[in-house]
Amino acid sequence: MAAESKSRARRGVEKSEILDAAFHLFAALGEAAFSIRKVAAVIGVDPMTVLHHFGSKDELLRAIADHGLRSVEMPAATQDWRGDLKAVGKAYRTLAHHHPRVFPLHFRYNATGPADHISSEIVYRALRNAGLSDESAAGLGLAFYSFVLGFALAEAEGLLRPIGPAQETELNALDPETYRATRELIPALQTLDPNAAFDDSMDVFTAGVAALAKFGPSTVSSADCEAKCA
Repeated sequence: MAAESKSRARRGVEKSEILDAAFHLFAALGEAAFSIRKVAAVIGVDPMTVLHHFGSKDELLRAIADHGLRSVEMPAATQDWRGDLKAVGKAYRTLAHHHPRVFPLHFRYNATGPADHISSEIVYRALRNAGLSDESAAGLGLAFYSFVLGFALAEAEGLLRPIGPAQETELNALDPETYRATRELIPALQTLDPNAAFDDSMDVFTAGVAALAKFGPSTVSSADCEAKCA
């Protein structure tokens, strides 16, 4: 009878319903307060029903991350590789802004699932369209995600915002000779624009991709460069 009851419970709830409930619970509570038992309580099933559909808590977290990515609009691939990279980056920034508690899960998995694979396909196509070799496209594709995810997380955590009076006071107290550049940047730090910082960063990244595609990896050592490039 117990086995029959559990079987009916599994048939009575869809996997998508469990995932939707788990996503909203995680987004509201964060990982520290999240549990499969709480997910089960929200939808009125036994915790084993949740595990029946997802296999483990780790797989559920992976699905939550991918579910979050599906909630933002991912661009379609075009022939404008620079624009495609920027558009993917902006999509991840949007995800971090809307779901800051869920966003860190994207650092944990090489790929979270279908939505992540759609994203990476756009990025890898863009890098190949830029003229990179497959070896460079693979490495820089992962470097691109490292940059974008790091930027978006830093922004969500408040790092990329204009400094306030307390930070200004701290910077002004630094030795003016040792920290000359830092002190001279105080006015710019007071008016920091995260959108402009992101656009500038993407421009630097894509310029580097274009240079690598055109000239290839450098074969000149730093010592040689000091002698030949001065």
